Amino acid sequence: MKPFVMITRTVAPAAIEMLTSICAILPRVSVSGGGTSQDDDLLQVASRADALLMASPERIDAALLRRFPRLRVVACAYRQPQAVDFHACTNRGIWITNIATRQNGDAAEIEAARNILDVLGGDIPRGAMNDVFLPAA
Repeated sequence: MKPFVMITRTVAPAAIEMLTSICAILPRVSVSGGGTSQDDDLLQVASRADALLMASPERIDAALLRRFPRLRVVACAYRQPQAVDFHACTNRGIWITNIATRQNGDAAEIEAARNILDVLGGDIPRGAMNDVFLPAA
């Protein structure tokens, strides 16, 4: 069975194409919630996600991570993932990745997709940011 990736907003077609080579893409749902039906949708989608591609900054904390029991990587398509709880992710064995400072737009989203493929392939992601490196799977 293919691993599942949740993407928080529309991303470059090349990033989607790269991910679908080994992954299934889940329906897009905001991790911010915003109402009972959105929260229900998030819970259903998040429970299947192995990877999360964050195309724009959204808050990722321990409470939200409990909705993602299978999550292995939060790949941010931006430079400073300040709204991501590093401690909570590291304690759960979840990689947090970012992109090189020179990247933006489509290139950043493609780099984030590569980081997801690194983790799902059992490698240390190029954009690893965790305070304590997690062992490769």
